[in-house]
Amino acid sequence: MMRVGKNFLRAVFGVPGIALVLLLPCTRVPAQTITLSELQREAAERAENVLIADQQAEAAALDLRAYEAGLKPRLDLAVSLPNYFRTSTEVTQDDGTIAFREIELNNSSVSLLANQRIAATGGLIGVETRLQRTDNFALNAKRYNGSPIRLTFRQPILAFNPWKWDRRLLPLQVTVSDRALAAARADAALDATVLFFDLVNADQERRIAETNREANLTLFAIAEERYRLGKINRGDLVQLELEQASAEQNLLRAERLVGAASAAILQFLGQAYTGQMLQPAAPETTASLTDLEITAARATEQLAARPELLEISRQILTAQREADRIKRDYGPRLDLDASIGLIRNADELDPIYSDPQSERIVSLTFAVPLVDWGERRALNKRSATEVALAQQLGQRTELNLQSQLTQLLDQWRTVREELVLATRIRDLAEERFTISQESYTLGAIPLTDLTFAQQNRDQNTRSYASTLRAYWLTYASLERLTLWDFVNDKPLYRSDGERE
Repeated sequence: MMRVGKNFLRAVFGVPGIALVLLLPCTRVPAQTITLSELQREAAERAENVLIADQQAEAAALDLRAYEAGLKPRLDLAVSLPNYFRTSTEVTQDDGTIAFREIELNNSSVSLLANQRIAATGGLIGVETRLQRTDNFALNAKRYNGSPIRLTFRQPILAFNPWKWDRRLLPLQVTVSDRALAAARADAALDATVLFFDLVNADQERRIAETNREANLTLFAIAEERYRLGKINRGDLVQLELEQASAEQNLLRAERLVGAASAAILQFLGQAYTGQMLQPAAPETTASLTDLEITAARATEQLAARPELLEISRQILTAQREADRIKRDYGPRLDLDASIGLIRNADELDPIYSDPQSERIVSLTFAVPLVDWGERRALNKRSATEVALAQQLGQRTELNLQSQLTQLLDQWRTVREELVLATRIRDLAEERFTISQESYTLGAIPLTDLTFAQQNRDQNTRSYASTLRAYWLTYASLERLTLWDFVNDKPLYRSDGERE
């Protein structure tokens, strides 16, 4: 049979100490080479969950931008021109009778208002100027009413202040969304790793089938000659023919699996599958990862970047916000309204601005619920339980993340050693098969020994690929959980979710 030796694999993949069995495409199907790192990068940009997380991060940033804009001075212009109406209205006379009088008016007005929100207190300061003109066409008269300037101040003293809470919540939501975007990219990279090794496994089965088919063709020709010379029986010849047919069947099955794996990758990236085949290439950083030591202290330190932990803080703050809202909405109210300015009404426009009168208004309103039958107490108790629940769930989330990290670190230490052993076993099985193949060609061993050596080689090749898959998935899972690139010792993605 055709030999796939250690030197060939190492020459293809260039990985010291770890030769990767990643297979060549079937020559009958055009193939596009794809690497693990390329697929991970593509997935981190184009996967569906990444697109959703990216939109949510953008929405959070826009919410914060809108909030900040709302705290800046605002200028509004209001114009009513014209506001005309003609009708008749009833008028009660001195003797009690009703008379109808025709009214034809046009009320036009213009006002300019500048105001400033005070986030710390929830108050509102404003400066206003306005002018109104009333034209009475029935009496052929006009009247002006205006305020050249007015300063206003409105302050809810005991009311709920949403701007104070939003000043704390919205920046935190932006940070949570950015971290969630980074986590979504890491999730997509992990999913891409799974799909990549699905393709590797399918391609490996195709390679094994191709190798066995070519080897069986050669052995069958040798067996026919030996059978003609009477050196083997008919059973050995039939066995080789059976293995040849099995190899053909396995090749067809493997090609179907490669097509399915290729389609899954393309669909995951949002691309249409039109029959094209993908060929997996070796991951580039295996040599760096082989000797990589990841300490528990270093990995635990990076858990603080997980969006779940920041989300805990956001949920607790949201629960506290709701508790404060209930307390103030159902409690006493004290509102202060004040204004000072100039005002005048006259038949002409000039007195409005040349001889205005002063205006002062101060209003302090107090309201307190006297009987609510325990509604406020019940709502306050409910909000307190929501805060406590958010804190308890936060502690549990932190514990779960730490447990996942400990498990992954244990798996990482084990899978590296397992991969070294799997590589050695795979190479020994390959060498044993080569020796058996040569021995059978010389007639030194029976066909059953050669068949057993071939099956052992195929089994250990698959076992190696399974270990290699676990090796890469474990590292990708560590990156996903910690959002940290341990090879280059830097964050996996920037604070805005983009890759470093």
